[in-house]
Amino acid sequence: MRKKANSLPLTPRQRLDALMALAGPARKIRVIIYANPDPDALASALALKAILDTDTRKVEIGYTGAIGRPENAWMIKHLRIPAAPVTEAEAGDADLIAVVDAQPQFFKDFALPRCDIVIDHHPPMMEKAPPFADVRPDFLATSSIMAEYLRAAGVRLTKRLASALFYGIKVDSRHFMANLGPGDVDAIRWLRKKADRDVVRRIDFSQFSRETLDYFSIALVRRRFVKGVMLSHLGPVPMTDVCVQIADFLIRVAHVRWAVVTGVVGDRLVVVFRNDGLKKDAGFLARSAFGKIGSAGGHKDMGRAEISQKDLPGGLLLTDNLGVERFVVGALAAVDPAFSPVLRALRPR
Repeated sequence: MRKKANSLPLTPRQRLDALMALAGPARKIRVIIYANPDPDALASALALKAILDTDTRKVEIGYTGAIGRPENAWMIKHLRIPAAPVTEAEAGDADLIAVVDAQPQFFKDFALPRCDIVIDHHPPMMEKAPPFADVRPDFLATSSIMAEYLRAAGVRLTKRLASALFYGIKVDSRHFMANLGPGDVDAIRWLRKKADRDVVRRIDFSQFSRETLDYFSIALVRRRFVKGVMLSHLGPVPMTDVCVQIADFLIRVAHVRWAVVTGVVGDRLVVVFRNDGLKKDAGFLARSAFGKIGSAGGHKDMGRAEISQKDLPGGLLLTDNLGVERFVVGALAAVDPAFSPVLRALRPR
Protein backbone atom coordinates (compact mmCIF):
# COMPACT_ATOMS: atom_id res chain seq x y z
CA MET A 1 0.00 0.00 0.00
CA ARG A 2 1.52 3.28 -1.05
CA LYS A 3 1.72 5.96 1.59
CA LYS A 4 1.07 9.59 0.96
CA ALA A 5 3.95 12.02 1.08
CA ASN A 6 4.62 13.90 4.31
CA SER A 7 1.86 16.29 5.18
CA LEU A 8 3.70 19.60 5.20
CA PRO A 9 2.48 22.83 6.81
CA LEU A 10 -0.02 24.56 4.62
CA THR A 11 1.38 28.07 4.25
CA PRO A 12 4.07 28.80 1.63
CA ARG A 13 6.27 30.39 4.29
CA GLN A 14 6.13 27.31 6.50
CA ARG A 15 6.94 25.04 3.57
CA LEU A 16 9.89 27.24 2.69
CA ASP A 17 11.11 27.30 6.31
CA ALA A 18 11.01 23.48 6.45
CA LEU A 19 12.98 23.27 3.20
CA MET A 20 15.59 25.80 4.35
CA ALA A 21 15.97 24.08 7.72
CA LEU A 22 16.85 20.81 6.00
CA ALA A 23 19.21 22.50 3.55
CA GLY A 24 20.89 24.62 6.23
CA PRO A 25 23.96 22.45 7.05
CA ALA A 26 24.52 21.26 3.46
CA ARG A 27 27.44 22.52 1.42
CA LYS A 28 26.62 20.68 -1.80
CA ILE A 29 23.16 19.84 -3.13
CA ARG A 30 22.37 18.00 -6.34
CA VAL A 31 19.06 18.59 -8.05
CA ILE A 32 18.44 15.53 -10.21
CA ILE A 33 16.09 15.46 -13.18
CA TYR A 34 14.73 12.04 -14.12
CA ALA A 35 15.78 10.87 -17.60
CA ASN A 36 15.44 13.45 -20.37
CA PRO A 37 15.09 17.00 -19.08
CA ASP A 38 11.81 18.62 -20.08
CA PRO A 39 10.81 22.30 -19.70
CA ASP A 40 8.94 21.86 -16.41
CA ALA A 41 11.78 19.89 -14.81
CA LEU A 42 14.45 22.27 -16.10
CA ALA A 43 12.60 25.36 -14.89
CA SER A 44 11.82 23.80 -11.50
CA ALA A 45 15.45 22.80 -11.00
CA LEU A 46 16.60 26.31 -11.91
CA ALA A 47 14.15 27.79 -9.39
CA LEU A 48 15.28 25.45 -6.60
CA LYS A 49 18.88 26.38 -7.33
CA ALA A 50 17.97 30.08 -7.10
CA ILE A 51 16.40 29.47 -3.68
CA LEU A 52 19.10 27.24 -2.16
CA ASP A 53 22.31 28.63 -3.69
CA THR A 54 24.45 30.69 -1.31
CA ASP A 55 28.07 31.79 -1.07
CA THR A 56 28.78 28.70 1.04
CA ARG A 57 26.35 26.23 -0.52
CA LYS A 58 26.68 24.95 -4.09
CA VAL A 59 23.65 23.61 -5.99
CA GLU A 60 24.23 21.60 -9.16
CA ILE A 61 21.61 20.37 -11.66
CA GLY A 62 22.04 16.98 -13.33
CA TYR A 63 19.86 14.79 -15.54
CA THR A 64 20.03 11.01 -15.78
CA GLY A 65 19.22 10.62 -19.48
CA ALA A 66 19.96 12.71 -22.54
CA ILE A 67 18.52 15.87 -24.07
CA GLY A 68 15.75 14.84 -26.42
CA ARG A 69 13.67 17.60 -27.96
CA PRO A 70 15.37 20.54 -29.71
CA GLU A 71 13.24 22.93 -27.63
CA ASN A 72 14.85 21.58 -24.45
CA ALA A 73 18.36 22.06 -25.82
CA TRP A 74 17.43 25.57 -26.97
CA MET A 75 15.98 26.32 -23.51
CA ILE A 76 19.15 25.16 -21.73
CA LYS A 77 21.38 27.19 -24.01
CA HIS A 78 19.49 30.47 -24.28
CA LEU A 79 18.16 30.64 -20.71
CA ARG A 80 21.60 29.60 -19.43
CA ILE A 81 20.35 26.70 -17.34
CA PRO A 82 23.43 25.00 -15.81
CA ALA A 83 22.21 21.43 -16.33
CA ALA A 84 24.47 18.54 -17.34
CA PRO A 85 24.41 14.72 -17.39
CA VAL A 86 25.02 13.13 -13.99
CA THR A 87 26.35 9.67 -13.14
CA GLU A 88 25.33 7.53 -10.19
CA ALA A 89 28.74 8.11 -8.58
CA GLU A 90 28.45 11.88 -9.00
CA ALA A 91 24.95 11.86 -7.54
CA GLY A 92 26.26 10.25 -4.37
CA ASP A 93 28.87 12.90 -3.59
CA ALA A 94 26.35 15.53 -2.48
CA ASP A 95 25.22 16.30 1.06
CA LEU A 96 21.60 16.37 -0.11
CA ILE A 97 19.84 15.06 -3.21
CA ALA A 98 16.71 16.80 -4.45
CA VAL A 99 14.32 15.51 -7.10
CA VAL A 100 11.96 17.87 -8.90
CA ASP A 101 9.09 17.00 -11.25
CA ALA A 102 9.57 13.31 -10.36
CA GLN A 103 9.65 10.89 -7.43
CA PRO A 104 12.22 8.24 -6.42
CA GLN A 105 10.07 5.43 -7.87
CA PHE A 106 10.51 6.94 -11.34
CA PHE A 107 14.21 6.04 -11.35
CA LYS A 108 14.28 2.49 -12.76
CA ASP A 109 17.55 2.51 -14.71
CA PHE A 110 19.45 4.89 -12.44
CA ALA A 111 20.45 3.86 -8.93
CA LEU A 112 19.48 6.95 -6.97
CA PRO A 113 21.79 6.85 -3.92
CA ARG A 114 19.11 8.43 -1.72
CA CYS A 115 16.53 11.17 -1.89
CA ASP A 116 16.23 13.97 0.65
CA ILE A 117 13.92 16.44 -1.10
CA VAL A 118 11.00 15.82 -3.47
CA ILE A 119 8.95 18.60 -5.06
CA ASP A 120 6.51 17.30 -7.64
CA HIS A 121 3.03 17.54 -9.14
CA HIS A 122 2.53 13.88 -10.13
CA PRO A 123 0.23 11.64 -8.04
CA PRO A 124 2.04 10.36 -4.91
CA MET A 125 3.88 7.06 -5.47
CA MET A 126 6.36 7.05 -2.59
CA GLU A 127 6.21 4.13 -0.18
CA LYS A 128 8.37 6.07 2.27
CA ALA A 129 8.48 9.85 2.21
CA PRO A 130 11.89 11.54 2.28
CA PRO A 131 12.78 14.17 4.95
CA PHE A 132 11.14 16.84 2.79
CA ALA A 133 8.31 15.97 0.41
CA ASP A 134 5.96 18.42 -1.26
CA VAL A 135 3.83 16.50 -3.74
CA ARG A 136 0.76 18.34 -4.98
CA PRO A 137 -1.10 16.71 -7.89
CA ASP A 138 -3.65 19.54 -7.88
CA PHE A 139 -1.00 21.61 -9.71
CA LEU A 140 -0.56 21.06 -13.45
CA ALA A 141 3.16 21.86 -13.31
CA THR A 142 5.94 21.70 -10.75
CA SER A 143 6.95 25.13 -12.09
CA SER A 144 3.77 26.54 -10.52
CA ILE A 145 4.76 25.08 -7.14
CA MET A 146 8.27 26.52 -7.47
CA ALA A 147 6.84 29.96 -8.27
CA GLU A 148 5.13 29.82 -4.88
CA TYR A 149 8.44 29.02 -3.16
CA LEU A 150 10.20 31.86 -4.97
CA ARG A 151 7.60 34.36 -3.85
CA ALA A 152 7.78 33.13 -0.27
CA ALA A 153 11.58 33.36 -0.33
CA GLY A 154 11.59 36.84 -1.83
CA VAL A 155 14.05 35.74 -4.51
CA ARG A 156 14.47 38.32 -7.27
CA LEU A 157 12.60 37.09 -10.32
CA THR A 158 14.91 37.50 -13.30
CA LYS A 159 13.67 37.45 -16.89
CA ARG A 160 15.34 34.11 -17.61
CA LEU A 161 13.89 32.46 -14.49
CA ALA A 162 10.42 33.86 -15.17
CA SER A 163 10.63 32.77 -18.82
CA ALA A 164 11.71 29.24 -17.86
CA LEU A 165 8.91 28.77 -15.33
CA PHE A 166 6.31 30.36 -17.61
CA TYR A 167 7.26 28.01 -20.43
CA GLY A 168 7.32 25.02 -18.06
CA ILE A 169 3.71 25.71 -17.12
CA LYS A 170 2.78 26.42 -20.74
CA VAL A 171 3.99 22.98 -21.86
CA ASP A 172 2.52 20.95 -19.00
CA SER A 173 -0.83 22.73 -19.27
CA ARG A 174 -1.01 22.11 -23.03
CA HIS A 175 -0.56 25.77 -23.83
CA PHE A 176 -2.85 26.77 -20.93
CA MET A 177 -5.77 24.76 -22.35
CA ALA A 178 -5.91 22.17 -19.54
CA ASN A 179 -7.90 22.69 -16.35
CA LEU A 180 -5.69 25.17 -14.50
CA GLY A 181 -5.89 25.09 -10.73
CA PRO A 182 -5.76 28.21 -8.54
CA GLY A 183 -2.03 27.68 -7.89
CA ASP A 184 -1.27 27.49 -11.61
CA VAL A 185 -3.32 30.63 -12.33
CA ASP A 186 -1.55 32.59 -9.59
CA ALA A 187 1.84 31.50 -10.90
CA ILE A 188 0.99 32.45 -14.50
CA ARG A 189 -0.22 35.89 -13.46
CA TRP A 190 2.96 36.52 -11.50
CA LEU A 191 5.36 35.15 -14.09
CA ARG A 192 3.88 36.65 -17.24
CA LYS A 193 4.73 40.18 -16.07
CA LYS A 194 8.44 39.35 -16.16
CA ALA A 195 8.72 36.56 -18.75
CA ASP A 196 10.38 37.40 -22.05
CA ARG A 197 7.64 36.64 -24.59
CA ASP A 198 10.10 36.64 -27.49
CA VAL A 199 12.27 34.00 -25.81
CA VAL A 200 9.22 31.87 -25.01
CA ARG A 201 8.08 32.14 -28.63
CA ARG A 202 11.51 31.14 -29.93
CA ILE A 203 11.54 28.06 -27.68
CA ASP A 204 8.09 27.19 -29.01
CA PHE A 205 9.37 27.42 -32.58
CA SER A 206 12.29 25.07 -31.84
CA GLN A 207 10.22 21.97 -31.10
CA PHE A 208 11.08 19.79 -34.09
CA SER A 209 14.27 18.68 -35.77
CA ARG A 210 14.46 17.67 -39.42
CA GLU A 211 15.28 14.11 -38.28
CA THR A 212 12.06 13.94 -36.25
CA LEU A 213 9.98 14.55 -39.35
CA ASP A 214 10.92 11.09 -40.66
CA TYR A 215 9.18 9.51 -37.66
CA PHE A 216 6.05 11.54 -38.30
CA SER A 217 6.00 9.92 -41.75
CA ILE A 218 6.29 6.47 -40.17
CA ALA A 219 3.55 7.28 -37.65
CA LEU A 220 1.12 8.40 -40.34
CA VAL A 221 1.77 5.36 -42.55
CA ARG A 222 1.35 2.91 -39.65
CA ARG A 223 -1.55 4.64 -37.92
CA ARG A 224 -4.67 2.70 -36.99
CA PHE A 225 -7.92 4.48 -36.12
CA VAL A 226 -10.79 2.56 -34.59
CA LYS A 227 -13.74 4.21 -32.85
CA GLY A 228 -11.96 7.20 -31.39
CA VAL A 229 -8.62 5.50 -30.71
CA MET A 230 -5.58 6.43 -32.80
CA LEU A 231 -2.71 3.93 -32.46
CA SER A 232 0.70 4.07 -34.11
CA HIS A 233 3.69 1.84 -33.47
CA LEU A 234 6.92 3.43 -34.69
CA GLY A 235 9.35 0.58 -34.12
CA PRO A 236 12.90 1.69 -33.17
CA VAL A 237 13.24 5.37 -32.24
CA PRO A 238 16.29 7.27 -30.94
CA MET A 239 14.55 8.69 -27.87
CA THR A 240 11.27 8.65 -25.96
CA ASP A 241 10.50 12.25 -26.87
CA VAL A 242 9.81 11.20 -30.46
CA CYS A 243 6.79 9.21 -29.23
CA VAL A 244 5.71 12.12 -27.03
CA GLN A 245 5.81 14.63 -29.88
CA ILE A 246 3.79 12.40 -32.19
CA ALA A 247 1.20 11.60 -29.52
CA ASP A 248 0.79 15.34 -28.90
CA PHE A 249 0.17 15.76 -32.63
CA LEU A 250 -2.27 12.85 -33.08
CA ILE A 251 -4.54 13.83 -30.19
CA ARG A 252 -5.30 17.04 -32.11
CA VAL A 253 -6.82 15.11 -35.01
CA ALA A 254 -10.62 15.43 -35.25
CA HIS A 255 -12.64 12.66 -33.54
CA VAL A 256 -9.57 11.21 -31.76
CA ARG A 257 -10.37 10.59 -28.09
CA TRP A 258 -7.23 8.55 -27.32
CA ALA A 259 -3.84 8.74 -29.02
CA VAL A 260 -1.41 5.91 -28.23
CA VAL A 261 2.09 5.98 -29.70
CA THR A 262 4.59 3.21 -29.06
CA GLY A 263 8.25 2.88 -29.90
CA VAL A 264 11.35 0.90 -29.01
CA VAL A 265 14.23 2.77 -27.35
CA GLY A 266 17.18 0.44 -26.90
CA ASP A 267 15.83 -2.59 -25.04
CA ARG A 268 12.69 -0.82 -23.77
CA LEU A 269 9.15 -0.52 -25.08
CA VAL A 270 7.80 3.00 -24.64
CA VAL A 271 4.04 3.61 -24.61
CA VAL A 272 2.78 7.21 -24.63
CA PHE A 273 -0.89 8.12 -24.10
CA ARG A 274 -2.85 11.28 -24.72
CA ASN A 275 -6.59 11.86 -24.44
CA ASP A 276 -9.12 14.62 -25.03
CA GLY A 277 -9.47 15.29 -21.29
CA LEU A 278 -13.13 14.32 -21.14
CA LYS A 279 -13.77 11.97 -18.19
CA LYS A 280 -10.58 9.97 -18.78
CA ASP A 281 -7.44 9.31 -16.74
CA ALA A 282 -4.31 8.50 -18.72
CA GLY A 283 -2.16 8.15 -15.61
CA PHE A 284 -4.52 5.59 -14.09
CA LEU A 285 -4.65 3.71 -17.37
CA ALA A 286 -0.84 3.58 -17.59
CA ARG A 287 -0.41 2.39 -14.01
CA SER A 288 -3.21 -0.17 -14.23
CA ALA A 289 -2.13 -1.64 -17.56
CA PHE A 290 1.65 -1.65 -17.13
CA GLY A 291 2.54 -0.69 -13.56
CA LYS A 292 3.29 -4.25 -12.46
CA ILE A 293 5.86 -4.90 -15.18
CA GLY A 294 7.40 -1.49 -15.82
CA SER A 295 7.53 2.19 -14.99
CA ALA A 296 4.12 3.79 -15.54
CA GLY A 297 2.21 6.90 -14.55
CA GLY A 298 0.97 10.30 -15.62
CA HIS A 299 -1.95 12.69 -15.30
CA LYS A 300 -5.58 12.86 -16.39
CA ASP A 301 -4.84 13.65 -20.04
CA MET A 302 -1.30 12.31 -20.49
CA GLY A 303 0.52 9.19 -19.43
CA ARG A 304 3.52 7.00 -20.21
CA ALA A 305 4.86 3.52 -19.57
CA GLU A 306 8.26 1.95 -20.19
CA ILE A 307 8.81 -1.83 -20.14
CA SER A 308 12.13 -3.64 -20.53
CA GLN A 309 12.47 -6.48 -23.03
CA LYS A 310 13.08 -8.95 -20.18
CA ASP A 311 9.75 -8.02 -18.57
CA LEU A 312 7.60 -8.53 -21.66
CA PRO A 313 5.30 -11.55 -21.35
CA GLY A 314 5.38 -14.80 -23.28
CA GLY A 315 8.71 -14.37 -24.99
CA LEU A 316 7.45 -11.36 -26.96
CA LEU A 317 10.28 -9.71 -28.88
CA LEU A 318 10.50 -5.96 -29.43
CA THR A 319 11.17 -6.67 -33.12
CA ASP A 320 7.69 -8.23 -33.48
CA ASN A 321 5.73 -5.11 -34.45
CA LEU A 322 2.29 -6.73 -34.65
CA GLY A 323 2.94 -8.67 -31.46
CA VAL A 324 3.86 -5.46 -29.66
CA GLU A 325 0.70 -3.75 -30.87
CA ARG A 326 -1.47 -6.66 -29.70
CA PHE A 327 0.26 -6.75 -26.32
CA VAL A 328 -0.15 -3.01 -25.73
CA VAL A 329 -3.77 -2.81 -26.86
CA GLY A 330 -4.64 -6.01 -24.98
CA ALA A 331 -3.29 -4.57 -21.75
CA LEU A 332 -5.21 -1.34 -22.32
CA ALA A 333 -8.44 -3.12 -23.22
CA ALA A 334 -8.25 -5.11 -19.97
CA VAL A 335 -8.56 -1.78 -18.12
CA ASP A 336 -10.69 0.35 -20.46
CA PRO A 337 -13.23 -1.16 -22.90
CA ALA A 338 -12.68 1.79 -25.25
CA PHE A 339 -9.67 -0.16 -26.58
CA SER A 340 -11.54 -3.41 -27.21
CA PRO A 341 -12.55 -2.52 -30.81
CA VAL A 342 -8.88 -1.84 -31.62
CA LEU A 343 -7.89 -5.19 -30.14
CA ARG A 344 -10.47 -6.97 -32.28
CA ALA A 345 -9.15 -5.22 -35.36
CA LEU A 346 -5.63 -6.51 -34.59
CA ARG A 347 -6.63 -10.15 -34.21
CA PRO A 348 -6.00 -12.57 -37.08
CA ARG A 349 -9.00 -13.00 -39.34
